[in-house]
Amino acid sequence: MRKATLLMAFLLLTSMSTGCDPDTTTGERPVHCEVLVDSPVKADNADKMVGKARFNCDKPGAEKLTLSMKLQKRDGDEWHTVASATHTVKGLDTHAAGFEHQSRPIELKCAEGVYRTVVDWSRVSRKNTKGDNLISGVVRDPCKKLL
Repeated sequence: MRKATLLMAFLLLTSMSTGCDPDTTTGERPVHCEVLVDSPVKADNADKMVGKARFNCDKPGAEKLTLSMKLQKRDGDEWHTVASATHTVKGLDTHAAGFEHQSRPIELKCAEGVYRTVVDWSRVSRKNTKGDNLISGVVRDPCKKLL
């Protein structure tokens, strides 16, 4: 009885200690990627505002992750693109350990106004393409110091 209890405890501990990162290195399923967008904020030690796209793909990473980023400024009821950038990331560079994320920025010189970050992203993995359009929250005067 004691041996059976020890064996069960060993099997339970062994199964619980396996890695947390999903292993998608084999099989035909495409790699899953999570992409998030951050509102513009003032850059540290610079007269710039920065919007970010944060991402993490399961191992072994996406074959290609493309982030088409825009900073937009509101003029009345309309949004106008005032800065744009495209980042392409491949393989393990699309992966981050645990709950961490990789990130890519888009920058603009500080100016008053109402801004947001927009990201159109697409992921290619195992002959499958997936993507989405993400829009951050709206920020008034991202470079202005708060009281």
